[in-house]
Amino acid sequence: MRAGCFAETRVIELMNRRFVPYFFNRGGPGKGHDEAARKFTVGKTKNPYAYFAAFKPDGTYLGETAIYADKDEVFQWLRKLLADHPGFATPTAAERAILSGEDHLAAARLHEQLGDYPEARRHYTESMRGKPEAARPVAQAALLRIARFTGDWKAHERGERALRALGPAHAVDADVERGHRLLATKHYEEARKLLQPLARNCTTSVRLAEAHFLAGVACWFLDDRDWAKLHWCFVVDRLPDDRFYMRARVAAAAESMPYPNPELGNFKSRGMIGTEHIVREITRSMRIYRRLLPEFEAGKFGASSTLDLLERSKR
Repeated sequence: MRAGCFAETRVIELMNRRFVPYFFNRGGPGKGHDEAARKFTVGKTKNPYAYFAAFKPDGTYLGETAIYADKDEVFQWLRKLLADHPGFATPTAAERAILSGEDHLAAARLHEQLGDYPEARRHYTESMRGKPEAARPVAQAALLRIARFTGDWKAHERGERALRALGPAHAVDADVERGHRLLATKHYEEARKLLQPLARNCTTSVRLAEAHFLAGVACWFLDDRDWAKLHWCFVVDRLPDDRFYMRARVAAAAESMPYPNPELGNFKSRGMIGTEHIVREITRSMRIYRRLLPEFEAGKFGASSTLDLLERSKR
């Protein structure tokens, strides 16, 4: 879950708007061990492993996610909790002022954080009418993002064109979004050709880690796992503070992970599983990364080796 919902901006924003997040570990190794939390949850939650659980302030159990639920499932779960318990979804005084004000961009951003995408779209669109040009790229990028969240790929394609039309300053954002769409529609070869050079060249962009992560996904689905690990380990090695860090780390260790990774077609390991196996897999992936890094930095994005090409040709 640290690789999905815990690292997903829209999950984080919704939680911070409507919930009081509390992290604990009720048993086993790792950080956050909390005996009081263990006693509080035992007998209330359905499993002792990784999950989101929600409680009222008085401690009443409201529900929990499936084990290792992905980011989209968790977001919808949070939204349903609020719909089922509207008393906890009442806007604050500060939010009411934003929603009733004349700043459509601020209202749109708040609606987006709350997952109210129809209202967010309406306000973003309104913010582009007769307003300073500075509002347009912000609103257009947001509309493109919402189209991705909702899986509306026709609107997403239109939004990408609209963002590109605003000038070359927005090319990286448009390319990353196109990468998302190509992966979602299973155009992996095209995604790889776009994303690998992008990841090499957009070094000052806030979306650098995202570009690397997506490039790795494209390589993975083309059965070029070494190059996938190059991209994921780049994030692990050089971008540890990015929200894509844990997603990249878990992906790089996928071949020793004990649960399906929804970002890799629900791939999961078939072999022996344990913390030591995961650590060894990360170590192996980092060795591959260091071997391929000179090629990547030289702009060579080919298959990992002749042997890898031969193996892929047999499938």
